[in-house]
Amino acid sequence: MNEEELIVHVQSYPFLYDLTDARYSNTLIRENAWEEIDDKMKRKVAQKTFPLT
Repeated sequence: MNEEELIVHVQSYPFLYDLTDARYSNTLIRENAWEEIDDKMKRKVAQKTFPLT
């Protein structure tokens, strides 16, 4: 896992870490954000593993 890339993705969703963000307490929104981050990370790995030629 590329930790720097993960950090960049998480920074795109401030409600994952900012307690003052109104969306912080919304579990569904936070779960969806983590799923989106997971998809982005997997896509990046798949592109490196199986490049489109």
